[in-house]
Formats: sequence, structure tokens, C-alpha cells
Amino acid sequence: MTKPINHNHLYYFWVVGRHMNLTRAARELGLAQPTVSAQIHALESSLGVSLLTRNGRSIELTESGRIVFRHADEMFRIAAEIPDAIVGESQGRFRDLHVGTSDFVPKPIIRRILEPMVHEFPSMRFICREWRIDELLAGLGTFHLDLVIADRPHPETGTVSAISQPLVESPMAIYAVPPLAKRLRRGFPRSLDGAPMLLPVSSTSLREPIDRWLESIGVAPQIVGEFEDRELLKSFGGAGLGVFPATALIERETRAQFGVERVGWIRGVRETYFALAIRRRAMHPAVRKLLKLR
Repeated sequence: MTKPINHNHLYYFWVVGRHMNLTRAARELGLAQPTVSAQIHALESSLGVSLLTRNGRSIELTESGRIVFRHADEMFRIAAEIPDAIVGESQGRFRDLHVGTSDFVPKPIIRRILEPMVHEFPSMRFICREWRIDELLAGLGTFHLDLVIADRPHPETGTVSAISQPLVESPMAIYAVPPLAKRLRRGFPRSLDGAPMLLPVSSTSLREPIDRWLESIGVAPQIVGEFEDRELLKSFGGAGLGVFPATALIERETRAQFGVERVGWIRGVRETYFALAIRRRAMHPAVRKLLKLR
């Protein structure tokens, strides 16, 4: 039978792992530094592995230390949610919902996804942050985010149990200011050959299928700009600097905001927006509702 872990020792190790500094960890714990070191040595003895190693005046986690820290981090972060969950349940309110959004998901799409939660959980407060996808995934992995809305699924890894649920799918179209749209509609999509075009950067999930579509129809537009931010791309398109691809599901908003018209459909290209979350016992009830989890 496996010997149970002393949770006090594990907690001290977790605090040290968060700070990567014994002095700061001891200050947070209100203990002397030798006491903290002794508790971690006791944990290492019980596990039969080394968790920390010194590199000059700093400390680093060993490979075993990183494994233990990941499990401890999930355990203590979930434990920290218990008081809020109990109070929220008893008083009919819920803790803040921390949502991360990819900077390439259209804002109206994000609003459509989150708006029903406002009515379902009226006492809940949203805290929304917009980051790059790598930062969003890191935020999920460390439980700083409850939910991520992105234009791609969570990468398949063996380190986390992740959920990637498609929520919205939309066809794509080409848009431009009225004079340019009128000129390019005749003979579309062949009319795009040599036409000024604004595209998402190559790191976005939409770029590759658009490149394939252009290649399949045998046209080579003049790429005058590439953008990581979708709203900035549309803004340049609205200024008449080129045609651009956009989600047709929110065509009315796009036309009203940027003064553009649809030139034509991007046949065979659709965009899907996903809800990403990490499976855990203390999952936010609003996320469970969105993902239709029991």
C-alpha cells in the first residue's frame, strides 16, 4: 500500500515552487527558512525522489519536482475555490467567471456565446481578457482562466484533460468597400487575381484554408497587409485598402461598422469557434452549462 503524502509538507513545497525562492516562500508561510527546507526534505524522503536542485543562489524544480508541482498546483487551486463555491451556492450567487478570448475571434461572436450566461447567472461577474492563443492555453493550464473562446481546438497533449467543444460555425465571404466590391463582383472569384487583399497572418487558423482556396481557383491577389487582430484587418478594409475575408454569420454587424459589402462567398471554407476548458471537479457552473456537462 502506498504511503499517504503529508499534505502540510506538500503545501510547503507548492509555495516554494510558486516563488522559486526559499526566503520568499518562508516569509509567506510565516516560518523560518530552515524549517521550510526541513519539511521539503521530509517530503522528498517520503517520495524517494529529489524535488529541488540548487543552481547557484537560485533553486529549480527537478523533473520529478515539476510533476509533483503540477499535481499540487491543481489540488490547492481547487481547494481554494471551495469557500467561494459554498458561499455562492448558499447565497444564490456564483464566483467570477474568468474568460480568455483569442484576439482573432470576432467580438460579436464572443458576445453571442457569453450573453446567455448573463441571464442564466445574473449574480455572476465576467472578467474577460484577450490574449494570444499560447497565453490563453497557459492560463487554462494554471486555472487562471475558467474558459477560453478560440478559433481552434485545444492541442492534444498527455499532460491535461482538456475539452474542446465547437460552439459556432460560419461560412466565410469576401468583403470590400462598395466601389471595389461592385468592380470585383463581375467575374468573382477570378476577379481577385491581382486585386489588393488583406489577410490574417499565417499563424491564425483561417489563413491556411484561404490560401488553399485561392490556389484552387488559380488566382494570386496582391497581398497588401497581414493582420493578427481581426478588427484591425476589417478597419483597413473599411478604409478601402483591399478586400478581406470575414465571418458571414455577423455580416450585418460588419457591414454597419465598416461600411463594406459582400463581394462573394469563399466556397468550401468555414470557420469554427470553440469553447476550451480543463476538466476538473470544481469546474465553474456556467462553464458546465455552456459545455452541457453534468
